[in-house]
Amino acid sequence: MLNFGLCDLRLVDPACDPMGDEAIARACGATPLLQRSRTYGTVREAVEDCGVVLATTARSREMALPVLSARDAAERAAASCSSGGRAALLFGCEKNGLSQAELRSANAIVTIPTDPLFSSLNLAQAVLLLAYECQLSRAAAEDAARPTADDPAAKPATAGQLASLLDFWDASLWRARFFGGGADEAQERLRAGAAMDKLRALVLRAAPTAAEARLLRGALQALIEPKTPPPGK
Repeated sequence: MLNFGLCDLRLVDPACDPMGDEAIARACGATPLLQRSRTYGTVREAVEDCGVVLATTARSREMALPVLSARDAAERAAASCSSGGRAALLFGCEKNGLSQAELRSANAIVTIPTDPLFSSLNLAQAVLLLAYECQLSRAAAEDAARPTADDPAAKPATAGQLASLLDFWDASLWRARFFGGGADEAQERLRAGAAMDKLRALVLRAAPTAAEARLLRGALQALIEPKTPPPGK
C-alpha cells in the first residue's frame, strides 16, 4: 500500500494483532501503516464515511451491482477523493473472500481478468494491482476535480448515509406491510430481501451526493410521517 501512497488501512475483525511480531515482520518496513491502522467489527462500520466502496471478487454474484475493471475502479475512486469524498477498496480474507452480506456495503464490484483455468489471485497480488491503478489515476483526477473540490453539494453520499437511508426505507416498507399481510413470515422475508437488494442496487447505481441522499430521506419521511396541519387549516 505504501509503495503507491495508500496509507489508511482498516481491518475488519482481524485474525491476529496488527501490531504483533508476525504482522510487523511481514510488513517489511511498513510498520507505520500498521500503527495507523484501525480495527472494526463489521465492514459496514469500516466504510461508513466512504462515498465510494469498491469490492474485489472473482466470483459471479446475484447482486445487480456494476462490474468494473481495475482501471475503471481506480478512476472512480480517484475522482471521489479529488472531489472531497473518501473511497474504499474492499478486499476479503485470503481463504473465503467477501460474503454476500459484506458485498451489500459496496457501490460496485471490481474484477481482474485472469485465466479461467487459474483465476484466483492471492490477497497481496490483488492489493498491488488495485493500488498501482489508483496511483496512475490520482494525478489526472486531482486536476479535473479542482474547480468543484470545495463545493459541499458535489460530495458523494457516504456509505453510512446510504445504509441509513436504506434501513429507513426497509423499516418503513415493513410498517406499510408492503411485503405482505403477515400470513407467511418466511415468504415475506424472502420477498423483502430480494426487493431491498434491488432498491439498494438502484440507489448505488445513481451514486447520489450527500445532499441528494438527505433530500431523498426527507421526502420519504414526509410521505410516511406527514406533519399534522395546525388547527383551523
